[in-house]
Amino acid sequence: MKQVYYIDLYVNIFDTSIFRLKKYTASFIVLLFFLGIYSSAFSQSVPSIILKEANKEYNITSKIGLLEEKMGVKQSIEVIQKADFKVSEKELITLNNGLNVLWFKIPFQNNSTKTEWYLEVGDGLVDIEVFIPKENNSSSFEKINLGYSLPFKDRIIQTDRFIIPLNLPKNQETTIYLRLESNYFHAPIHIAPITYYLERDHNIDIAEGMYYGFVVVMFFYNFFIFLRLRERGYVYYVAYLVFFGLAMAQLRTHGFEFLWSDLPELNKYNPVLYSLSGIFAGLFLIDFLDTKKNSRFFHIILYVITVIFALGGLASIIGFKGIATFIIQAIGAVSTLNALAAAIFVYYKGYKPAKYIILAWTFYLLGVLLFVLAGASIIPYNSFTSSSILFGSAIEMVLLSVALADKIDFYKKKQAELQTQMYHKSEEHRKFIETQNKRLEERVVERTEELHVVNEELSVNLDRLNEQNIIIQQKNQDITASITYAKRIQQAMLPSLDEISSVFKNSFVFFKPRDIVSGDFYYFKQINKKVILGAIDCTGHGVPGAFMSLIGNDLLNEIVESKSVTRASHILDKLDEGIVKVLRQNDTQIRDGMDAAFCVYDMEEQTVEYAGAKNPLIYIQNGELKRIKGDKHSIGGNLIKNQTTHRPFLTHTIPIEDNTSFYLFSDGFQDQFGGDKDRKFTTKRFRETLLEASKLPFSEQENFLENTLKNWIGDNRQIDDILVIGFTISK
Repeated sequence: MKQVYYIDLYVNIFDTSIFRLKKYTASFIVLLFFLGIYSSAFSQSVPSIILKEANKEYNITSKIGLLEEKMGVKQSIEVIQKADFKVSEKELITLNNGLNVLWFKIPFQNNSTKTEWYLEVGDGLVDIEVFIPKENNSSSFEKINLGYSLPFKDRIIQTDRFIIPLNLPKNQETTIYLRLESNYFHAPIHIAPITYYLERDHNIDIAEGMYYGFVVVMFFYNFFIFLRLRERGYVYYVAYLVFFGLAMAQLRTHGFEFLWSDLPELNKYNPVLYSLSGIFAGLFLIDFLDTKKNSRFFHIILYVITVIFALGGLASIIGFKGIATFIIQAIGAVSTLNALAAAIFVYYKGYKPAKYIILAWTFYLLGVLLFVLAGASIIPYNSFTSSSILFGSAIEMVLLSVALADKIDFYKKKQAELQTQMYHKSEEHRKFIETQNKRLEERVVERTEELHVVNEELSVNLDRLNEQNIIIQQKNQDITASITYAKRIQQAMLPSLDEISSVFKNSFVFFKPRDIVSGDFYYFKQINKKVILGAIDCTGHGVPGAFMSLIGNDLLNEIVESKSVTRASHILDKLDEGIVKVLRQNDTQIRDGMDAAFCVYDMEEQTVEYAGAKNPLIYIQNGELKRIKGDKHSIGGNLIKNQTTHRPFLTHTIPIEDNTSFYLFSDGFQDQFGGDKDRKFTTKRFRETLLEASKLPFSEQENFLENTLKNWIGDNRQIDDILVIGFTISK
């Protein structure tokens, strides 16, 4: 039972809900119907504008009907008559890039005594189509074309404003239609007798004429200053005056009226004038504020703005007028604020002429602000507010001209201050120089007296030095004479070349001491059938080396002649023992010795024995250079602490073949500095030289070596004694 009860309850609730839903839906539909009727009646109803007084001016902007035409779809007057217009309720009509085409519906009810009325549709860059109903036929219209796309002479009334004569019958309603197309239009709509416009425009024309005259005067004034001063800022300012003045004239239609009235196609490029004025304003600010020096940030921003102005002008030239207008309007607002900010920044950095830029742009912005506020109906739109841009720009031009003059005065003062500072510094410098000169003169007198004393002392010392030099020269002559005599003794000690050539017919000895006497010497002895030939390089050169050579020669005579030692290695061993003994190297720190290379020629066995103390043997057989290294220890000077053992020298035996050339030498040739890079002659180059020399007859080999050495040394000095012995043994 409970379940049936609940089911009935739910059914009743559902039926009640459905009934209420139907009731509310019907009420809602009825409400929408009446709202639609009311809205339709409201949008289509444009109340008639009643003209009562014959001599009164009527501002009808807020009472006319408006209809926005879709972009790219132009409607006929027949279609427009049936369209829904909305009452404007605005104090100004505005067309811009977002809204380019508007239709006006203006119904007049003429209850006055006057039938001749004049409709004014502002001024500016706009094309207007006026549709006036023909007499006794409200559906047939007379079309009148006005605007900046047509020659100025086609206007019904030759004035900068669009004034349309109307014949409005008394006590009748007449509806006219207007089609306006523009990228920038900003004006109220008036209807009044012709006398009203004549009286009103008289005062406006005087004000505008004064403005243009002012621009012309400022142009010539600043142009003549430029011709005199050649200041670049005046060029930018004069160009700005020209293009801004033309832009204002175009905005007020005066440029079209007086300059290019027969060329309406030029009106399509009106953004170019604003573009050029913006470009030269930017260049003027960059130059005047010296932003490159005072503010890198504003310098870049001003150049960017200038480039954008140029792009806007280019867009206008190639046909994108709407885009050009938008770019120039947007960047124009930004550039004005940026100029003001840049001037304030530079002013507080210490550049005082920037105050005139601040004032100039402030007045210009104030003029723009009044114009915008009037256009937004916040303040009254009258002759003053509609021309506030002209007043603001006029004040701006004056202040900019004053700014240029103040800039020049500023730099003149800076230059004068700098000159004053330079004068004071030059005076300080002059006084400082005078003081220093006086001090220098005093010091010079003091130094002169001191120099006199020093000169006297020097004279005495020079006399003493001359006496000592004479003594030294005498001693040098005595020493040189002694050394020269020692040279004779050393030469007498050395074997004669005839003695050597008696055994070795093809031989030479290239002997070139560094000093008068030499530490290098050569040894030659024949004992029976054995011939001993050696090249010895003693420690040092000059007198010390010569002493060692005498000791070595005496020891060799004792070893070879007295003791009959003829084996090459044994000769070196005995010579080593003799040097150690004579110089008492076991008891003293004397470590002098000699390097040597010995050859022993056995005429019976036709062999050559070689033994060397550091110095090698080079021999050439069949055009091939061969080298036998000497032992790594010298003769004498080899004792090491607590070492008494002796390292014997080795003997190398060389069989004789036809035309074998042998070369013994010291290290003086290969260690000599010279050449283009002032380097050693080197062992490698010396071997190559010997190989080259071996190709020559022995009578020429010595000269070849001497010339090679001479060319290598050049302007350098000889650094060591040089000894090269060459001989040939034929089988």
